[in-house]
Amino acid sequence: MYQVALSMTDKIAEAINSYKELIADVDWTEVATVVIAGVGIVLAVLIVLIAVFSGFGKLVIKMEAFSKKMAEKKAARKAKRAAKKAAKNGEVVSETAEKAPVIKAAPAPVVKAAPQPVVEQGISGEVVAAITAAITASEGSNQFVIRSVKRKDVGSRNPWARAAVNDNTRAF
Repeated sequence: MYQVALSMTDKIAEAINSYKELIADVDWTEVATVVIAGVGIVLAVLIVLIAVFSGFGKLVIKMEAFSKKMAEKKAARKAKRAAKKAAKNGEVVSETAEKAPVIKAAPAPVVKAAPQPVVEQGISGEVVAAITAAITASEGSNQFVIRSVKRKDVGSRNPWARAAVNDNTRAF
């Protein structure tokens, strides 16, 4: 055991000596110059990126303010035209009517009764309701019609495994 420890310490001493020889040939001023230049370049690029994105942010704010101002001017012109047209037709226009734009209500949509879906034997009404609720939640609206509800033969592969394969192999 003692001999193994001595041989290990000899190997460690040789490694330290070889490391010292490698370090002795290094020009430390060059190393310091490269490190300082690298850090300086990274910081300069970060400052430029911060300035560019800050400028983009200010530009977007100015563009939004300009578009809002233009929309207000357009609404004022529209109100003036409406007031002139009303005055020409002999109608009385109040001061508040000139400033406030007239908003017309959209006609109420005609609601049609949805046809009842064709449901396969053995599927309960609660299952149909749950499927309808899930589709409504995923679509974000109720502008669809369920025509039928049928059991699907899952085949040899688990539906969750098939969904995973579809998700992992779909195009970007």
